[in-house]
Amino acid sequence: MDPDSVARHTGGDFYGSTSQGSANEQQPDTEKTSLAPKTKPWKIRTIQSDMKPIEVKTTHTIAAIFLGEHSTTEAFLFNIGVKSQASALSLWGVWCVGAVVGLLAVARAIPLDFVWASLLMLPLPIITVLLLSVDLVKQIVVSMDLYIIYILQVAFFVDGIYYCRGDIRRVFWYCYLPTLLASGLVDGYAAKFRPLFAKLFFSSAITILLVWNFLLMFKWEVFGAVHKLANMSFILHHMSDQLTLVVFYGRHIWCSIFRPDYFVMIKADVLTGRQLFERKTEFDLAFQKVERKPSQLFDP
Repeated sequence: MDPDSVARHTGGDFYGSTSQGSANEQQPDTEKTSLAPKTKPWKIRTIQSDMKPIEVKTTHTIAAIFLGEHSTTEAFLFNIGVKSQASALSLWGVWCVGAVVGLLAVARAIPLDFVWASLLMLPLPIITVLLLSVDLVKQIVVSMDLYIIYILQVAFFVDGIYYCRGDIRRVFWYCYLPTLLASGLVDGYAAKFRPLFAKLFFSSAITILLVWNFLLMFKWEVFGAVHKLANMSFILHHMSDQLTLVVFYGRHIWCSIFRPDYFVMIKADVLTGRQLFERKTEFDLAFQKVERKPSQLFDP
């Protein structure tokens, strides 16, 4: 076929059609490359936790260490201490009776021999500690908050023994001590039942704290006459410790109401660093909105 015939069929020059066609085909690619969105690196400073996921076995309790996991005795303890609401509330009722009668005996509102009713306060904290998750307790004991609370609670316990003059009323404080120790480990309680337990536990702790300070101030006038407040320095140190405990207890109550799935004592370490993000200009975003796929270029 001669060049003129080829030109008539192809609509162009025989010798120039190939180069011209290649140029026409490359033109859209060049335009597309020039219009492609160009992202710009953007570094910002962030804070983030470095805690990695940790397996938590709810069956691996402190009681299971001694009795064995899935043992009959451990299951029985879990049922009466956590799972069965009737049994758990019964334990709370027994604890409250012991606390109320014991406080009345401490205040000398009833005969001192009634202070032995404080022994009813022992089953609840003992069963609670036995049913704590070992995996969670390991995380709690590395928290600084735990030891701050324990220091304040030891001071509270010593105050109780001291102002009771070391007489038979000290039985109440010995019976209340397991409850003080258990209060720092409540995060290890079964998650499903922890919010209700925390509400009851720390509401009771705040009540005892307030009643005790009321007795010191108005019954025994430890601080001197209320209208004079004799030893201001002692008052400031005492009240600062007591208020700090109230804040710690109140935090547990607040979290149990508004953030029931979150821990209070278990905290992750937080660090700061820079992360690289892709930042796009307004032109890039607009281009993405109007960009069409090649198969759509010939749609009517």
